[in-house]
Amino acid sequence: MRTTLLSTAILVLSSASSTTLAESIPIYKLHHRFLPHPSPQSPPTYLPLGNFNVLDDSPHSSAIALLPSEGVENTSIGGQSDDGKGWYQFAVQLGEHDTPEEWLMTSTRSCYLASSPPKIEIHLSSSSIPSSISILPTSTDGCSFNNTTTQSVTLPLLTELVVEFPKSSYRTISPNLAPPPTVDPSTGSPAPPEVEKSFMQKYWMYIVGLALFFAVQMGPDEPKGATPAAK
Repeated sequence: MRTTLLSTAILVLSSASSTTLAESIPIYKLHHRFLPHPSPQSPPTYLPLGNFNVLDDSPHSSAIALLPSEGVENTSIGGQSDDGKGWYQFAVQLGEHDTPEEWLMTSTRSCYLASSPPKIEIHLSSSSIPSSISILPTSTDGCSFNNTTTQSVTLPLLTELVVEFPKSSYRTISPNLAPPPTVDPSTGSPAPPEVEKSFMQKYWMYIVGLALFFAVQMGPDEPKGATPAAK
């Protein structure tokens, strides 16, 4: 009975620890869209693509869990398409309540997606936080800037994209900041800086001591071998 209670307690603690660890790992959401050219007054909304989290925060590499968004992995993602003249935009949402203006975003010509999906690089800082994004087209066959014909390009699925997570090995060092100014407690405003002392105010004691020393050295010498007075 005692062994059963102990095993149950260990399972409960293990489950609680796993739940706490899972809640502490941030989840970054991925979004993408086509932005037509010319840009409309009301651009299309971003569509969910997937999410990822960093499972291992090692100095040079990270273990990444990359998952598609629910209901997206087997759909055409709303049927959003482009004529090959617009832009394909890929974004990473860092915070749960961040607006699209605060996301990390990059874009490339949508015609590059006509032949094959691009390669996505989500760059991580030394602390495993997304810092920038790069889109590398795997083929340029679909783009012909002198051709006026249009072509239908559809948004790729997450499983069709090649997503990599290069990590920076450089750690940012914060600069040494100056101490805050002294505040006058009566007014609350910064106190004026102290007036710097002059040379004489700083070293007058040493100067007086040297002057006395030389004055004693330059005084008259005592008479030597004085003749006693005659009786």
